[in-house]
Amino acid sequence: MTTLLGGLLAVGSSAYASTPVSNLVFINGMMEDSAITIQGRTFVQLRALDDPEWLTYTYDAKSRTIFARSKDNSRVVQLKAGEKVAIVDGKKTTLDAAVIIKDGHTYVPLRFISESLNAYVTYNDADKRVIIRTPAGQKAYKKLMSGDLTEARTIAIRLSRVYAKDALTPQGEGFTTDYTFPEGQAMRFMVDYKSLTNYVEINEDGLAEVKWQKDAFEFPQIMEKGTKPVDFGNQVFFTDSLMNDLLIYGKIDASGKEMELGRIDRDQQSQYKNIVIVPIEGEVRTDEKK
Repeated sequence: MTTLLGGLLAVGSSAYASTPVSNLVFINGMMEDSAITIQGRTFVQLRALDDPEWLTYTYDAKSRTIFARSKDNSRVVQLKAGEKVAIVDGKKTTLDAAVIIKDGHTYVPLRFISESLNAYVTYNDADKRVIIRTPAGQKAYKKLMSGDLTEARTIAIRLSRVYAKDALTPQGEGFTTDYTFPEGQAMRFMVDYKSLTNYVEINEDGLAEVKWQKDAFEFPQIMEKGTKPVDFGNQVFFTDSLMNDLLIYGKIDASGKEMELGRIDRDQQSQYKNIVIVPIEGEVRTDEKK
């Protein structure tokens, strides 16, 4: 067997007439652009559910069978392209739609993900979104909502951002990104990059929604979109300088006065590679959501 990194069953894509998904699909807080809708049913790529602590996927070329196994082999799922029957832990399970191979990728129906793989799946009808979380994604979601402040902020800045229609895009130049949070909070923050400021709020589904934008590229002419947030009051900031591989962090008081607390040269301190958020001494989280 070989690891299933993509679809390994060669079935012509012309056999499946797919249409754009009617609902946006998010897996572990990240938008899943590859989701498709066929005959009114939503399918997602199997590899998008990759979670080594949960299930890993392999393909048997001889039997043309896809296997999904838990780490301890307590759960084994077998799937075949074009069939509406899966074998889950030795028992046959009828799918509401057949497994599909399209453009070289394996797609499974959404209902199978929730009912047979036991992933967290919910629908947000108001926003027309499908929210999927693997066990690792669910664990990260709980940290985001009510866990350690530094961990929650790290998760928050890595989420896909959900923009309004006709959102502004960066026009300036530069390789530095500034993140600013209200003191003690992880669920809302500002991101400054290439003269564009995005105000982001994490919603109850764990998605990062951009609520307001300000483009100062052609200063003093400033463009704004959305609803400007209330003042943050006391803040903390993290400046990630990609060109210099340097992290600067500190505090900003309610009057706007900035106080730098530290600098980390990642070339000299390799343990901070890819780290943007660090603990601020004495800061306590105040925005947990149970």
